[in-house]
Amino acid sequence: MNDQALTVLRWPASVDPTQELLVVAIDTPDTPIRDTARQLVRTVLREILGDVELVSAPGQPIRLARPDSPLSISVSHETGLSVLAIRRSGPVGIDLLRLPDNPDWKAQIPVLARDYLGPQIAQRIAHLPPAEQMAHFARAWAEHEASLKCRGLPLEEWSPALVEKLSPCRVRQLVMPTGYIGAIALSGTIVELPRHFALLRLPEARERPAMKDPCGISMP
Repeated sequence: MNDQALTVLRWPASVDPTQELLVVAIDTPDTPIRDTARQLVRTVLREILGDVELVSAPGQPIRLARPDSPLSISVSHETGLSVLAIRRSGPVGIDLLRLPDNPDWKAQIPVLARDYLGPQIAQRIAHLPPAEQMAHFARAWAEHEASLKCRGLPLEEWSPALVEKLSPCRVRQLVMPTGYIGAIALSGTIVELPRHFALLRLPEARERPAMKDPCGISMP
């Protein structure tokens, strides 16, 4: 990871809604069906930004209806929790993963790491003790997905060209509830980041379902 992880605080907190960067986590239903989670995120966005018009389409990030606005929004959902990043003057990407309990899933790490995260990260994960591989893979995956979102790129297999496209991103891990991994990426002119963000209704740890595969489908 790049730099120290950012601590996430409970909501309500002393947060200036006009600050350059704001990250909020939202307690959502413990189900992979995301209709309610998406509505909760929209509600929180309007609580922070006011009565703004939001635009979203399948496979596209939510954004303000005003195309000339410099404000960027990024959202990531997992069962039980969603995270929302708002940046006032530049690109931002955020990603959230919920760690799986199924030990059979670990067998897929070498292939996914090699195909999507690149040979160096794949090799580094492979040299770790088996008990540590899942957490390290999840952190690397969240950082990668956050960077892709920050640059407005779809998920694709690793290549040197992709590394070059993602090189402007500055990535930070987020301190999340037990069982979740989160990361945020920014590019462009970056001001000094706050040490703390606001967390809305931090959920207690629950039994954790399977993690998503690269296509967004739950893995066994």
